[in-house]
Amino acid sequence: MGYLADVNVLIALLHARHAQSERAIAWLDRQEQPGSICLCRVAQMGVLRILTNPAWLGLEAQSPAAVWDAWDYLLTDERFIRVTEPVRLDAEWRSVTRNLPAGRRADTDSYLAAFARAGGYRLATFDRGFRLFQGLDAEIID
Repeated sequence: MGYLADVNVLIALLHARHAQSERAIAWLDRQEQPGSICLCRVAQMGVLRILTNPAWLGLEAQSPAAVWDAWDYLLTDERFIRVTEPVRLDAEWRSVTRNLPAGRRADTDSYLAAFARAGGYRLATFDRGFRLFQGLDAEIID
């Protein structure tokens, strides 16, 4: 079983001044198997959205071209592979979001939790909020 990388892990890997960058790199160094870290389109979108957003990064916001170059460089590492949506994603996403408490947004986290469950992946994240999702195998990176 591979890891599905959360947006926050990818941001920390691609932005050297990120507060969690050292922890993300240490986690990555422990991953030895080719193809063990899975990248989905929604995580890719999140990386592009955040790293190019001056509201998040101020003067450190990157150009889309720079983010694409960093993404392409990441994919030269044989541990990373792109994955497509699992067949059962729709059913899992509905299940995950139906069980959210009132006032909780159905956002990227619920999508990634459903993606990981449907695809049999372990989610790699810094976000302890993923513990909310029942049946999700997640590694909260410390």
